[in-house]
Amino acid sequence: MDPLLEKIALVVDDSEVNRKVLAAYLDRFGFTVKTAGDAEEGLLLFREHYPSLVFLDIVMPKISGIELLRKIKAIDPSTIVVMISAYVSKQTIQEAKEANADWFLMKPFTGEKIQELIHRFEV
Repeated sequence: MDPLLEKIALVVDDSEVNRKVLAAYLDRFGFTVKTAGDAEEGLLLFREHYPSLVFLDIVMPKISGIELLRKIKAIDPSTIVVMISAYVSKQTIQEAKEANADWFLMKPFTGEKIQELIHRFEV
């Protein structure tokens, strides 16, 4: 595949199961998927691959998904970032909105929901 046409997605989640499930869905929809188990690794992969689509778990050890969201948007504001979580408070949603999250996805999610997001953002 032409590297300029390659669709790259990044999944950052401390749960290996969640990373694998989301990566499988994204792969099925034509993405090359990079995964990270924490925010530090996620930031390194983001800087290395510049994905067009990022899925971030909100609750992670050390650095939260919202803090990583801020860092990613500072590097490239056009990156589509979807926050994922099993539970989201109104305060967390507000923080993520203020940090320019593009969407929220509640766990558990389906392949259909992932496909809807891909079509919604045309990535």
